[in-house]
Amino acid sequence: MKNITELIIKYRSCAGIICLIILLYLAVPNAKSITIGFFIMLGGIFFRAWSSGYINKDNELAKDGPYALTKNPLYFGNFVLGLGIALAGSSISSYIIFFVYYLMFFPFLMIIEHHRLKKKFGKEYEEWSRRSNSFFPKIKTVKDFNFNIALYMKNKEYRVLFFSFFVIAFLILKYLKIIKTG
Repeated sequence: MKNITELIIKYRSCAGIICLIILLYLAVPNAKSITIGFFIMLGGIFFRAWSSGYINKDNELAKDGPYALTKNPLYFGNFVLGLGIALAGSSISSYIIFFVYYLMFFPFLMIIEHHRLKKKFGKEYEEWSRRSNSFFPKIKTVKDFNFNIALYMKNKEYRVLFFSFFVIAFLILKYLKIIKTG
């Protein structure tokens, strides 16, 4: 099991880039799909940014802000972001590529993360984990809004913002037929 785990962790980003390139190549964007996809992507970008402003990786257990809603807000943000990209791509292949990629990697990553955090934080993690949803956020009021921009920058979350704007720009240029694929 350890070899499979290591492979999943090691190749998820590379596989994601390959899937994104194929998705963009096969995309058939239109004005409506780009607009809807963009706004959904913004939701994912926001959720990831919000999460990154709370997580001090490997130093303390994040339990506030988005982590009060779900154990995996970064993975949920990835899901929303990826769904927005697939919708903006507006093709059956876009949806298939997104869902296959997500289902191949993220459930395993969540399990790996669960075991790692349980081992590192013990009882504190178990208590918090019992109160939190695994993936989809609970609908409830969040009391703590102590977003830390330094953590956001330390976690290099701004790269997701730039990457997302690049993807949308590519799809707009493809829609305008400035970029031609296939």
